[in-house]
Amino acid sequence: MLAILKKDLILLFTNKRDILFMIFYIPFLIFIIDSYEPKWLYLAIIVSYTYITSLSSFYHDIDGKSKYILNSLPMTRDRIVLYKYISIFVYFFVTLVYVGAYLWIINATGLKIVDYFNLEMALKAIPIIMIFTSIVFPSYLLFEPRIAQIIHMVIFLSFFIGMVNLGSLGDKSFIKMIGIFQGNRMLILAIILYLASLIISIKLYRKKDL
Repeated sequence: MLAILKKDLILLFTNKRDILFMIFYIPFLIFIIDSYEPKWLYLAIIVSYTYITSLSSFYHDIDGKSKYILNSLPMTRDRIVLYKYISIFVYFFVTLVYVGAYLWIINATGLKIVDYFNLEMALKAIPIIMIFTSIVFPSYLLFEPRIAQIIHMVIFLSFFIGMVNLGSLGDKSFIKMIGIFQGNRMLILAIILYLASLIISIKLYRKKDL
């Protein structure tokens, strides 16, 4: 699995679109999400970066851009899918380091007061990322890329709008009022969806023509 992780990281840091996203998306979120509590901005950044980087490595393989590399690896299709789901947590920790360094620089230069590490928000980000990827990963196997991209954009934009709403209104926001971030309900839902999605993706990938 280390070989495929190396391949994914190389693709991530050599793809111009991914590089531009990693450099410019944080300033964009800082500009858009005008929150009186820096923790919500931190949550939005952590979720966005982990979700996008995890999804990028997934659809590179599905659409065939790295098919020749996958075919050269001594891994079964089941193990490849399992790796993709486990790699979500690898990208999460990579994101924590990258975002932490990026936001620390912004904070140190005085451009804006931001959280460069918030354990509470980092823990809240994990089930959100699990839910998002659990929905989108199988869609790239089940549907044609255009439809899967639509599903991806609906989920991503819904989260983005929700975070803008939360950052602007705080306790009066819709997300806060329905208590999405309270209790263990989201974590339980995330685990159930994650396991169900993994099983579905394994079965779909077995049948997919590469």
